[in-house]
Amino acid sequence: MSDTVHRPLIAVTVGRDLPDRPSVLRLTENYVRVLTGAGAIPIVIVPGIDTAAVQYVMERVDGLLLPGGIGAPDPHPRHFGEDPRPETVIDTDLDALEIAAIHRAVRLGMPVLGICRGCQILNVSLGGSLIQHLEPGDVSHLPGLPLDAEAHELRLEDGSRLARLSGARLLRVNSLHHQAIARPAPALRVVGRAEDGVVEAVESADPDRWITGVQYHPEELTSQPAHRRLFEDFISCSARYAADRDQERTVSA
Repeated sequence: MSDTVHRPLIAVTVGRDLPDRPSVLRLTENYVRVLTGAGAIPIVIVPGIDTAAVQYVMERVDGLLLPGGIGAPDPHPRHFGEDPRPETVIDTDLDALEIAAIHRAVRLGMPVLGICRGCQILNVSLGGSLIQHLEPGDVSHLPGLPLDAEAHELRLEDGSRLARLSGARLLRVNSLHHQAIARPAPALRVVGRAEDGVVEAVESADPDRWITGVQYHPEELTSQPAHRRLFEDFISCSARYAADRDQERTVSA
């Protein structure tokens, strides 16, 4: 039997390339590369499918990745009780897709990883809020550097999953965002900040749950073991989730 059957299936949400190419779906290749390199099989889910279809997919995959990147839209601020600012670019269909996927994944106990916009929509979907636009300050969070370039510090909380995986409490990371977490969702705790205090990483408040959001782009930094281990742990936990779920189904059959 092929080893393929033992590789976890990871749902990856994909949005439109806004505002310039609304008819084009956007996914940076490095997400696929890092997932397949860690032993997973990515399964893309797209805006426009209904909630029942999202739930159908989520019940058949083993992990959820919420990506971000160049051209990624912002979560609609109505989800946290605010009106959009002029800088805000919105894809309501992507919001609906990701919120439905997050809620189902959390209910199922599935590992969830949010990156950049993915970190933001994870926080919003679980009851948190965002800073809609970061004003210029001591740290530039939208520096115009290549994504494999380090832009600022990441200061991790002692005892956090990220600190354990990184083997350090201080890292250098890249940056490509104009929004950030304001109020963390009740189910999440802040475990990483930039040197200016901007939230850069959150984890599940329940240490037994694998839910992580990072504001930077570790998929562009996997030449460094500290960032590569994040994906390896995500895939490993997704594989364990799949094995436990399959065992439960076998027992109940």
